[in-house]
Amino acid sequence: MKLTWFGHLKKTLAWTIRAIVIGLVCGPSIALLAAMISAASQTRHANPALILAIPLGAVVTAYLFKTLGPHLQEGTIRIMSVINRSAEGTSEALGQPTYVESVTDGDGEVSTKLAPLLLATTLITHLVGASGGKEGVGVQIGSSLASYLGEAESRLRGRPFSVQHQGLWLIAGAASGFAALFGAPVAGVLFGLQFSNPRVNRTDAFLPALVAAYTATLSSQALHIKTIETVTGSPMPLTLTNLGSALLAALFFGLFSRLFCWTIHQVRRVVSTITNSFYVRSLFTSSLLLAASLIIYLLVGSFEYNGLSTHLIADAGRGASSAWAPLFKFILTILTIASGFIGGEVVPILVIGSTVGSLLASSFGLPVATFAMFGAVGMLSGSTKLPLACFALALELFGFSNPAMVFFVCAVSYFISGPASIYQSEAE
Repeated sequence: MKLTWFGHLKKTLAWTIRAIVIGLVCGPSIALLAAMISAASQTRHANPALILAIPLGAVVTAYLFKTLGPHLQEGTIRIMSVINRSAEGTSEALGQPTYVESVTDGDGEVSTKLAPLLLATTLITHLVGASGGKEGVGVQIGSSLASYLGEAESRLRGRPFSVQHQGLWLIAGAASGFAALFGAPVAGVLFGLQFSNPRVNRTDAFLPALVAAYTATLSSQALHIKTIETVTGSPMPLTLTNLGSALLAALFFGLFSRLFCWTIHQVRRVVSTITNSFYVRSLFTSSLLLAASLIIYLLVGSFEYNGLSTHLIADAGRGASSAWAPLFKFILTILTIASGFIGGEVVPILVIGSTVGSLLASSFGLPVATFAMFGAVGMLSGSTKLPLACFALALELFGFSNPAMVFFVCAVSYFISGPASIYQSEAE
C-alpha cells in the first residue's frame, strides 16, 4: 500500500524519535563498557600475575554461557541472522509490512540476557589479559538494547513489530554501538547498514541508523569516552608512483587478512575435533594462550601484546613497531578467539594491520604513519568485507585527508582477501 505524504512524514518522525532514544540509551551504555574495559586493563597492568588466570577466565566464560544459553556466545551471528530475515520485503519496511512473530524472545532471537552477559564476560576477557577487542560486544550491546526498546514499545502499543521493523531496530543499535566506541558516526552508519550482509544495501534503515549513530556519538563524547589514540598520516597525492606503492601494500594487507580469517576458521575446526566437552576445549586453548603469553613475555619483557594493545597503533604510526609485533598479536588474538573469550576482533585487527603497514613503510622508505593507517583499515576491510565502513573509519579515526588513496587501499584489500570473513555467516 502506497504511503501518502502525511503517512510518510508520520513514519519518518516516528523513526527519528525512536533512533534518538536508541542513541541516548546506547551512548552512555557504550561509555560504561569502555570505562569497564579501561578499569579492567588498568587492574591487570597493576597486577601482572592476573595473566595466570587466563585459563580460569576462559572456563568461567564458558560456564556462564553454558548456564545462561550457549547460543548467546554467537550473539553477533544471531543478530545478523535476524537482520537478514528482516531484509525480506524491505521495500515495505517504512510502509505497510506484513506482521509476523516477534523476534525478541523465541529461539534464535535476541535475548534479554545478552547485554548483561556480554558486559560481564568482556570484563573477564580484559581482566585476565586475553587479546580481545571491544567493538564486537559494543555492537551486540547496541543491538540488544535497541531490541529491548522495540519490544517495550510493541507492548505499549499492544501489538508486535514486524520482522522488517525489528531489523531496523537492530541495525540502528549496531550503528550506534560502533559509532560510539570509535567516535565515528559515518563509519557506524555504514557498518550498521552492511555488516549483516555486505551485498544488501539497507536503504530502508538509513534514517534510523544515521540518527542513532550521531546521537550515540554525541552522548558518549559528552561522557568523555576514551577512543583509540592514532597518529595522522601525511597526505599522499594521487600520482602513479604513490598508487603503485599503495597497490603493492594493499595486496599484502588483503592476503594477510585472508590468512587471519582462514586461520580463525581452521583453528576453530581443529579444536572442535579434539573433544566434545565445551569446558575442555576452552581449558585447552586458553592454556595455549597462557603459554604463548608467557613465552612472549620472556622474549620482550612485557605483556603489551595482551589485552587491547591499542598503544601499538600509535607506536606503529610513529615507526616504533617491533618486527615481531604483528606475529605476536596475531597468535594471541587467534588463541583468544579459539578460547571463547568475548570482546571482538576489530581492534586486534587494527593493531595487527597498523604494525604490518608500519614495518612495510620502514623497509621501503614510505611514509610510516600513512602506511600504518593503510595497514589498519586495509586489513580490516579484507577481514570484515566492509570496505566502505573501513574507508569512513580511516577518515574519522585516523583523520586522513586524502580519501582517494585510502579508498583505493580498502577496495584492493577487500578484493584480494577472498570470501572468508571474521563474521562467519558472510563466509558461508
